[in-house]
This record gives sequence, C-alpha cells and structure tokens, in this order.
Amino acid sequence: MRKIRVLFHVTHLRRGGGIETSLMSWLRILDRGRFSVGLSIAYPTEDMESVYRARIPEDVELHVLGPETWLSHCRNLKIKGQLRWPGRLYEEVLLPQVRKRVFRDRIGGIAENYDVVIDYDMSLARFAHGFGKPLIGISHFSLSQRLSASKRKYRTAARHFRRYDAIVAICDAMRDEGRQMFPALAERFTTLYPGFDLAETHRRANEPAEAIPDAPYIVSVTRLEETQKDVATLIKAFALLVKQHGIGESMLIVGEGRHRAELETLCDELGVGDRIRFFGFTANPLPYIRNARLKVLSSKFEGLPTALIEGLIVGQVLVSSDCPTGPREILNHGKAGLLAPVGDADALAEAMLRGLRDSELRDTLAAHAATHAQTFGVNAFGERFEMLVQRMFEKAA
Repeated sequence: MRKIRVLFHVTHLRRGGGIETSLMSWLRILDRGRFSVGLSIAYPTEDMESVYRARIPEDVELHVLGPETWLSHCRNLKIKGQLRWPGRLYEEVLLPQVRKRVFRDRIGGIAENYDVVIDYDMSLARFAHGFGKPLIGISHFSLSQRLSASKRKYRTAARHFRRYDAIVAICDAMRDEGRQMFPALAERFTTLYPGFDLAETHRRANEPAEAIPDAPYIVSVTRLEETQKDVATLIKAFALLVKQHGIGESMLIVGEGRHRAELETLCDELGVGDRIRFFGFTANPLPYIRNARLKVLSSKFEGLPTALIEGLIVGQVLVSSDCPTGPREILNHGKAGLLAPVGDADALAEAMLRGLRDSELRDTLAAHAATHAQTFGVNAFGERFEMLVQRMFEKAA
C-alpha cells in the first residue's frame, strides 16, 4: 500500500513557541508505515537553524518558500522588532503582493508531490488555495478571543476558512467556538488533540539541565507577553503567598518576551525580586517542570498549551487560569489539576497554596493526571489523524 504523502506548512520557526513545539511532535510521531512527511516554511529564521533543524526528523523533506534575502530579510527584522524606515515601507507596502504571488506559485509546485496539505498555522489561505487535494487548517487559539472584537478580522477569517476542507481545533472548546461563530461552516470544524510521545517526554524530562534550583521552587514556562500570558497576575499571586502565608519556595519563570523588563520591575515593586528568577529561553524546559513543586499557567487565553500537557505527562502538580481555551480540558475539569479565574491573583494564590500544602490533594491530582495523560498520547492521536485524512479523501472522491 502506497504511503500517504503529507505536507505541513508553517510561516516560520521561532524559539519558545507552542505551535512550533507541537509541530515538532506531529512530525516525529506520524506513523512512517502509513505516511511520508514534508515541511514547508515561508521564511527562514535564525531559530530554524540554531534550535529546530536538529529537531526536524531526518526523513522530513524541508522546503523554504522565501530563502532569498529580498523576500525574508525585512520580515526577520520585523519579527525581532528591529525594522525601521524605509524597511517598513518595503516590507509592509511594496513587497506583500509580489511575495504572495511568489509564495503561491512555489507552494503550488511543492504541493503537487503530496496527497494532503496541512496548514499548521492557518497562513496559507491568505495567498494560496485550490491545490486540487485536501487542505486542512489547524487552529491553535481561541477564536472568540482573536476575532470577536473586530468585525473586519471576523469577515477575513470567514473568507479564509471557506478555503479549507477541514478546520482542526486542538480542543473541543475551540471547536465549539468555531461552530457557533461560523454556523455555515460548522461541519468543517473538528477536534484533534496534538499527540505526544509519552516515553520521549519522560526521557527529556530526565535529561541533565543547568542551574535547576537546589531548594523547592514553583515553575512557570511561558512567553513574557502580557497581552496573552498575564505573568503579572502570577507574580502578584506569588507575592501574596510570600507575604501572607510565608511560603519558602522560590519561583522560576522559564521563557522570554518583550515584557520581561516590566515584569522584573513588578517583582521589585512587590518585594519579591529576590525570590523570582527569570531563566530565559531553553530548548528543553521539561527538567525544570519535573523538578518543581508546582507548575503554574496564568494566561488570559490559550489554544491548548503545550507546557501544561507536558506537565501532566511528567506527573507535576498543575495550577492554571481557567482561560479559553484548553486548560479545563487538559486538567479534566479540575480532576487532574487546579483551576482559578482569569486575572484573579487572590484565587490563583489560593489554588497554588492548596497545590503546595495539601499532600492528599497532590496525590489525588497526580494519580488522575497519570491516567488522563493518555488522552494526549501517540496512539490516540494516530487513530484520529488517520480517520481525519481518510474522511477528507472520501469527501474529495
């Protein structure tokens, strides 16, 4: 039986991104007895070479749509926040239409050699569609959070979504959002939890790592981006635990982002600057998650946060904001971890305190997490992925 040829596409690969981490998992765990795999990337980045090249399986054929400097240089400066005039005029006014045509022609030629195209960050529909084969989009974020406040964004999304044969939401809550917001396309929305190699996750969690704290600590693996991640509420909750309950744990924040300086200032203002360490980016945060007393996520909204799933797999006690979407499903409605209202530092602190000090609760959560983690395993993912692809072929026949 001939293997099904699957082409994944993503705009770029940047360190610390949940989409990138999830994509690397998909590329690694797809059954090579059934599938052959390719990866298309719009723009090359420094992180593609320094972080992700070694993580892309050797049998994955790699395609870069815009390797030329004139196509990608200004975009990379924009990503870094370093794009200045007149580069901004070139990148945002003069280049887009030309680049769209170049990318459309190139992805079209690449797609001819595959049976199904998976748009992993739903960027292809902006410039290419109609490949003559199934096109599947993967939605990683809460649609209501991204689209409800802007009629223009909603109309653009509705136009683009029509170009997909299926729109895969990575959790049920996100799928339900899509069906409610786009009723005419409701049948195209489906759920597919990302698959994780549980044994590989445990192996990586046991790798040696530098500067793991010797004393007990709380960890948060997150991007330092306050419009979504709300690390400020986490810092406020930690300060409450220190001042009101005298906890002895320190806190380790693993990740980078544009609001780091403001968050460090907040730590000092709240008197906990000496108790919170900003570790920065690491390609493997799992040892820091596994060795912590508690892992916390404080986001305003998510898709299906990878770091929370990894914490579930390695048996960590988890506390998360009950944000749209993902944490409630990952923590099985509070059975595999503790949930707190979004933006509520007092409630988050209370949940963290229970997770630290209630030993019976910790054991109960850990036991349930060990079972629930199977939901995100390779076998469950493989079965659902094959069913999805076969359904697309039947629809196209």
